[in-house]
Amino acid sequence: MTNQQIIKKTIHWLLTVVVIIYLITGFGITEYRIVETLTFGLLTKSLAHKIHINIVIPFIILLILHIWLLPLLKYFKLKKLRNK
Repeated sequence: MTNQQIIKKTIHWLLTVVVIIYLITGFGITEYRIVETLTFGLLTKSLAHKIHINIVIPFIILLILHIWLLPLLKYFKLKKLRNK
């Protein structure tokens, strides 16, 4: 596996995890009784709200990387080939 493939997979998996956490915490804010029961009281409404608010920046960064990853890798690969 090349470095580019490792970077792609890492960003894709991190974005997937962040989206799942974002959805669960959003659901934990609106339907907190259900989520508290399912998590055995670990994810309370206030904790879900704090996580949901603080995960926005990582979500945006990973989303931008996910969208621009292929064009950036192609650009740097072409730039590297031109310099040789």
